[in-house]
Amino acid sequence: MRDFPHSLPFSQRRRAFTLVEISVVVTLLGLLVAMALPAYRHVTIRSKAAAVANDIRVFATAFQTYSTQHGGWPPGGTPGVVPSEIADAIGSGFAKPTPIGGHYLWEYDSTSNGFHVTAAVTIVSTGDSPMTDDVDLLEMVDQTYDDGNTATGNVQLGSTNNLVFIIEP
Repeated sequence: MRDFPHSLPFSQRRRAFTLVEISVVVTLLGLLVAMALPAYRHVTIRSKAAAVANDIRVFATAFQTYSTQHGGWPPGGTPGVVPSEIADAIGSGFAKPTPIGGHYLWEYDSTSNGFHVTAAVTIVSTGDSPMTDDVDLLEMVDQTYDDGNTATGNVQLGSTNNLVFIIEP
């Protein structure tokens, strides 16, 4: 007659995890991951919003400095192309895709987003880099400058779903 594992001396028993123990561990790991994902998303959104806000701050300062020194704004540009008048002040960051997708665009005396602006830095979707449609992220960028409402203030979501930072209305 064969011995059952519980009737063997402790030193001869095979050590293994039961199905219940494995299920408990898998469940606990699943709960930990489920709790960590929202926090990870929030940190990711916050870092992207901060990077965009910093870029816009640098670009707006360069354009305002140009306007003060030359008595007017440089002409409007093309998405992802640094206006030659301020290329030294901005550097190459203006030409790269933004942290939230799309490219930066300098707009002067424009009505392309459903409202008129004299001077603005806009983030536009391009074929190689579409801009995000994450409302939480866009509102967090807006909250850096305004009230978190992309329909009012200096940061607005235009009619073409481009994020517009208005330097001069």
